Order: sequence, then C-alpha cells, then structure tokens
Amino acid sequence: MLKNWQSFLWQAIKNQRWVWLITLSVLLMFWGILQHTLVKGLQRSLDEQVHRNGVLLHALEDSVVRSFQSVNASLLALSEQVSSVHQESLSQLLREQLRTSPQLRAIDYVDGNGLLQVSSNTATTHQLNYSCLGVLSGDALMESWVDAPVAGRFPGDPFAGRTPHQHIPFCQAVRDADGRLSGVLIASLNPQYFVGLFQSVVKEQNARVSLYRYDGEVLIADTEQKSGDYLLSLVKKQAWGSYRLHSGQEQGVLISYRSTSVLPLIITIESLESVALQAWKHDERMLSIMMIVLTAMILVVALLVLILLERRARSEDDNRLLSAAIRSAANAVFITDKEGHIHWVNDAFLRLTGYEVHEVYQQNPRILNSGQHSKAFFARLWQQVLNGDSWRGELVNRHKQGHALIVEQTITPIRNAGGDIEHFVAVHEDVTARKQAEQRALYLAEHDPLTGLPNRRYFEQKIYDCFMSEQVQPLAIMFIDLDRFKEINDTMGHEAGDDLLTSTTDKLTEILQEDYLLARLGGDEFAVLVTGRISHSRLSVLAQQIIDTVARPFVYKDASFSVTCSLGIAEGTTRRLDASQMLRQADMAMYRAKHEGKNTYRFFDESMDTLMQRRVFLQQQLEQAVQSDKELSLRYQPQVCAQTGLVTGAEVLLRWETESGEWISPAEFIGLAEETGLIMEVSNWLMESMFRQMAAWNRKKLPFGCISMNVSAVQLAREDLAAHLSELMQRFRIPVNQISVEITETTLMADSELVSDNLKKLKQAGLTLAIDDFGTGYSSLSYLKAIDADYLKIDRSFVIGIGENASDERIVEATIALAHSLKLRVVAEGVDSEHQLEFLREAGCETIQGYLFARPLTAEEFECYVEDKNMQSYSLLPETLD
Repeated sequence: MLKNWQSFLWQAIKNQRWVWLITLSVLLMFWGILQHTLVKGLQRSLDEQVHRNGVLLHALEDSVVRSFQSVNASLLALSEQVSSVHQESLSQLLREQLRTSPQLRAIDYVDGNGLLQVSSNTATTHQLNYSCLGVLSGDALMESWVDAPVAGRFPGDPFAGRTPHQHIPFCQAVRDADGRLSGVLIASLNPQYFVGLFQSVVKEQNARVSLYRYDGEVLIADTEQKSGDYLLSLVKKQAWGSYRLHSGQEQGVLISYRSTSVLPLIITIESLESVALQAWKHDERMLSIMMIVLTAMILVVALLVLILLERRARSEDDNRLLSAAIRSAANAVFITDKEGHIHWVNDAFLRLTGYEVHEVYQQNPRILNSGQHSKAFFARLWQQVLNGDSWRGELVNRHKQGHALIVEQTITPIRNAGGDIEHFVAVHEDVTARKQAEQRALYLAEHDPLTGLPNRRYFEQKIYDCFMSEQVQPLAIMFIDLDRFKEINDTMGHEAGDDLLTSTTDKLTEILQEDYLLARLGGDEFAVLVTGRISHSRLSVLAQQIIDTVARPFVYKDASFSVTCSLGIAEGTTRRLDASQMLRQADMAMYRAKHEGKNTYRFFDESMDTLMQRRVFLQQQLEQAVQSDKELSLRYQPQVCAQTGLVTGAEVLLRWETESGEWISPAEFIGLAEETGLIMEVSNWLMESMFRQMAAWNRKKLPFGCISMNVSAVQLAREDLAAHLSELMQRFRIPVNQISVEITETTLMADSELVSDNLKKLKQAGLTLAIDDFGTGYSSLSYLKAIDADYLKIDRSFVIGIGENASDERIVEATIALAHSLKLRVVAEGVDSEHQLEFLREAGCETIQGYLFARPLTAEEFECYVEDKNMQSYSLLPETLD
C-alpha cells in the first residue's frame, strides 16, 4: 500500500508541477519581504540610538555650561573681596563657597609668584603650577596641570587618596587698586560631578559618559577614559557627531560627542549597539519563527492541494467514461457513491436543476431538498435502497433558482463484483407542470388570490373538522373587520384597498403563531382560529396585540395613515357549541366592538344577540325612513362671529326619530348607512330638504348666512356631486355664497379621479369648501395644498381641552396659525364656555359654533334665533362671508 501511495504522489507531482512553482514563488516573495523588513528595522534601531545619544549630549552640555557659568560668577564675586579681607577670613570665605558649590573639589588663592596663599582644603603654602580655563587679561601664566588639590571633597571621598586628582582648573584674576595682577583664584572642577548628573539616564541605556579638555592640538582626558587623536580630529571638523567602533568579535559601540559652545570641553557618550538592538533582535526572532511556521503550512497546503487536484483529475476521467454511455438520455440521471455523494450527472439533469457540473460534483443530493419531505420519509427511502432494493416514488426537489420541481424518481443500487453496493443511479422524470396545474386548482378553491390566506370555505371547513373530531377541545374564533375600509376603498381606489389588505395580512402574519389559522373571509374581514391551550386572558392579550399591530401606519404613495379594526371573540368547546353557532357569535361580538367606538375588541355575551337584532332592525327602518320622508328631520346649529356674536351661518345636522318615537343617534345610524350603502339615499334626502328650506328662508328674506353640509367620502367617490349640487341650486335658486361643503381629512387622501374632479368642480362653481374635524384624521399637510379650501374646522375634542389641557391649547393655537398662514379662516366647534370663547378670540379664530350660543335648532327655532340676533345687521353678512 505504501508503494502505491508513493507512486500516486510522484505522479501527482509530475502532473501538477505548476502547484510547486506557485508555492516556491510565494515563499520567495515572503522571505524577501521578511529580509527587507529586518534590514529596515535594524537601520531604524541604529538611527534611534544616534538620536537618543544626541539628545542626552545636548542636555549634558547645557548642565556643564551652566555649572561653569555659576563658578565664574562665584569667582568673580570672590575676586572683589580678596584684597579687602584678612587671610583667615579669606580661608573661611573660600570654604563657605566650596560648601555651596557641589561641582568643585577645591578653591585656592595663589599670589603673583604662584605661591599658594589660601586654600579651602589646607592652609599650607607651597608652589603651584596651573593652567586655567579662565581669562587673565593678558598676564602670562604657566601652562601645566595643577599638581594636586589636597584632601578629598568630603569625608569618604573615593578620590581623596589619589595623586593627582582628576579635575579641571578654572581661574579668575585678582587685581589691586591700581589694576595690577596681585593673585589668582583657582577653582578645581570635579569632572565626575558632571558625569553623575546623568548617571541615572545613561545607566538605563547601559552607556558611559566622558568629559575631555583640549588645548590647541592636544586632547586631555579629565576622566579615566583615555583621549585620542581621532576624536580631536572629528571635533575640529564638526562640533558634534558620532562614530562607531568595532573591535574583534566584540559588540560595536556608538560614540557620540559634542563640544561645548563656550568652553574648550568635549562631552562623549558611549552606548552599546547590543542594548539598542535588543527590541529589534526580539522582533527578528519572532518574525523568523512565524515565517518558518508559515512556510511549513504553505508546503502542507500545497501538498494537499496537489493530492486533491490529482484525485479530481482521475475522478473526472472516470466520469467522462460514464457520461459518454448515458449522456444522450432524455430523463435526468445522476450517479452517487455509497455515501450519497454525486459522482456523475448527465446534461438532462443540469437542464432540469439549473446547476453546473462543478456545483453538484461530490455534493449530496440534499442540495435538491425542498424541505417538503420529512426526515422519516428519507430514512425509509435510504433503508430501502441500502437493502439493495430499487425505490420509485414522487419527490419535490428544489431548482437552483429556488423554485420547486416535482419529479417521479427511480433509484437503483449498483453492486460490485463482490456483491457490495458501490453506487446508486437515480433517474428523474419532470412532472412539475402537471402537478402544479392540479395544485393550483386545489389552492384557488381554498385560498384568497390577493393575500394568499385561506378563504372562508377553507376556514369554515377547518372549524367543522374541529367539531367533527371525537376529542373534545377548547377553541376560539376571532373576527377582524377593518374600520373605514370602504371609505378608503371608495376614495382612494381599489388599488389602495388591495395594498391595505396585503399590508394588514403581513402585519397579522408577523404576530400570529404557526398553530393559529389566519383567513380572509372576504372584503375587509379576517378571522383567526385558535386551538389548544387557550384562556380568556391569553385571548385578550392576543386581541389587543392584533389591534395595535393593525393600527400601525400604512404607507401608500408617499402618504402615511392608520386604519384601525374592530375585533370580536367567541370561545368555547366543541361539546357545548356547534360550528355555525360559534361563527355567528364571533360575528356579533365584532359588531358590538364596532358599535362601541371601533378600534377595540369584545367577547361574545348573550346581550349581543339583541345588538345584532337591533342592527338588522335599524337597517330595515332606515330604508323605510328614507322612503317615507316622515322620520328624518334637519337641525341647524348656528355659527356666529367670534368678535361680534352675530350669526354668520349654520351647520345642518341630520336627526332620525322612528315611528315609535325613539330617537336614533347619528353616531349609530350614519355608520350603518355607510356600511350598507344607504348613505347615498340619506345624503340625497338631506340635500333636497336643506335646499327646500333655504329657498323658503330666501323668500322671507331671512339673513341666515351660509349653510354648511357634511358630504360623505363615499358620496364624493360614487356620484357627480358637483353636478347634483349645481342642479339643486338652479332649481331652488340658491346663490353659491349660501352653500358650504364640509369634507373630512380622509377624503383629501382620495386617489380617485371622480373625487378629485368633484372637488375641482365645486371650487370652480364658487362654493365654499371646508375641512371638517381638522387634526383628527390621517392626512398630512401636503393635502392642504391639493385643495383650495376656504376654512378649517377645529374639532371639539381639542376645544374642550382649553383651560384644562395645555397641549390642546397649543394645538388649537398652532392650527389657527397654520390656517392663517395658508389664508384660511377658522371655525371652532364645541365651544361651551366663556373661557373657551375668550381664548379663541385672542388666538384669532373667526367663527364660533357650540352650545354657548345655541344647540342644534329646528328650522322654526333657527329662524327666530337669526331674527333676534342679526335682523339689524343683515346687510353686513355678505361682507363677512366673503
């Protein structure tokens, strides 16, 4: 076996030699980069050593110069006192000066003959030869080293026993009153003091500091370090610099020097290159190790790639032999090994699945898995073929692009000479088109084509299945109805309605669990079937979550608005109820929620049967009321000038009193009329009655002003309202300045050609247009630009907060300011108190409507009201209206 492996490896190296060429090229490049990096790092470390020594020398020079300047100042002061003090006092003076000058070893005073007269260390008189750094004003002095300042600088001074001490003499001439040289003050400076100044710094760098003095061509060492001609020659060329010394196998030394600017002194720092290169050597070792490891890894990877490429090449040779035999087969065919890895495919397979050969080679057929079959299904399939039996059946596979493929597949095991299974051959026949046609027909029969949700038929069948089950189980049904959907559908068009339905579907799908069945029953009605462990509190939480989710803003054509929903819940068990009863209960609960203000939910209770019966009764009675012309009546609520209190008009309101004497609230029957479509007939009755009454007032010359009427969005979207109003005004001879049409904010969002055309024609006819209940709808300010309105009506919900709610007051003020900036007048509804009136006056509101002045009045009552208030000012009303 080892021999076969060696033969395979050798053959692979010959066939895939380009792998080695690339590998060697990459390695050479990496090693070249490493070498370049190390050289640059070495040079950078050496440059940093030079820079660091230069900085230290500059600081040391500054300290030395300052010390010499201090000594010079001290000697100058002493020279002025020598002639005037006694010798014993002078000795004390010198010792005191030495005590305060740590850089000095001694201070001596010698006469003009060179005899020591006074010393800070001894009083012995002896001959001294000296060579000074001080200037003696032309007097010739002997040039030689001072023989020896005696004793040490301090007790225990290590230099006390040396002869001579290393020191630097600094002299100051002493002159008598006639200016003649009478003596010399000699200060012996300690070079080791200056070295010690930077001992802590140079110690960290493992460096050594030296101080030299040079006179002419001679370089004199004032430390243990010996001088050299080479250093002197460098100083003569340049006052500062550095050079390196290498001796034998020892590590190189960097010598940096600097000549002081005012004194013949040279300061040097010697630092080892080994110290400066410690960080670089560490980096060099780490990079070298990393490069060796990387080289080994690259070689291993190259070897693996070479082996894999060789195996792939041999496998492809085998596959070409197999593919030649069945390439022309009409059905899709693929062959796998025993483990299920695809070994070969024909062209028909590639066309069917959309894959390329390299994408499926050595892949498991699970890449075609659509996820529509269980693990148990595939376990039975593999058990059968591994037992040596063929398998035939229908599979749903997945195309490369993601869509499903339905195939009839036959899998046959292939055995080797020993009877062991080596491969499997799978043959596919595409039956997708036929199956999709069958499934589409079944799907459409049970699902809504717009939203893709189960339809009423499917939903009701699932409920009946629950009740037909022998096992008793709790369940609940939720009926969801979108509020004002018909209004949006009529005003903005069916496209907007469809978008709203699909958006609502997406929102509900996000929050409902998989075991909940969501269905669209038709129109704007949805339903949810809840089974399993349910409770009243859990249903309440789910219902509120649905209401909040549906109420999230809906965006359509750059407009954003909210649509609420009403939700009814019926709960029970399959033993206590039947399917039809439970559906009816959920429906009644939903209507109760809608009746009680919408945007809420209600559970079914027995009283809802009465509510449903009342709804049906009211619908029947409303149809009769419109036809009989006896139960419906009109009321007129006056609108007065905020400043004068004079009547400027009225809003016409519809009232309904049944034959039995029951008054039905407009909030109850107007919504019912819109939902059932009776709103058209009700609106037509209102306009006929209103125009007839206005004509009667005009004949009496009653100055009633401008009468405003609310127009339903449904009416604007379904008939030519402008033409109808024009016909009525002509028939009853009503001038345009006596009619005002009020529309809600929702109507402004209408994306309907008929709505836009109606609004345009109404304005062209000269009718006054008002935006009713401003601030309570869903429109944006952009809609105010789309209609040339004459005034805004502030809703009562904001007016009642005046004096009690600062937010409502700010909203009212902002609305009035906005209206005036758009050159619109403002009418405030629901004004019930003098405080509200005063606030609105100050805010600039022009017209007031509310119980403070009058409740809605009958025609006769309104006539009397106008006569009492406006009889004397009737001639001014047209100007007010304009």
